[in-house]
Amino acid sequence: MSEGGLVEDLLTREPASVKMQCGFTRIYNSLSAKEQTAIDSALERIENDTGAGRARVYSYSWLSEVLKKNGHQISSSTVARHMTKRCGCE
Repeated sequence: MSEGGLVEDLLTREPASVKMQCGFTRIYNSLSAKEQTAIDSALERIENDTGAGRARVYSYSWLSEVLKKNGHQISSSTVARHMTKRCGCE
């Protein structure tokens, strides 16, 4: 590795070159089409849940718990960042 490459990369940022898939997208892309459809449905239920606080039935926390239960390590904050477009995908 050359020192020049690091310096150049640090001084000339190109947004497209630093975008990375977030944890949610990596998990989503690893799922089968049927599982992706189920995730899409769950995300729709989260968006349409009108409850507040503990009255919410579907939430980012709920989705992360379901994913963890099924072997995917992800936090509710990672799901929330992805859904609010504040993750590495954007």
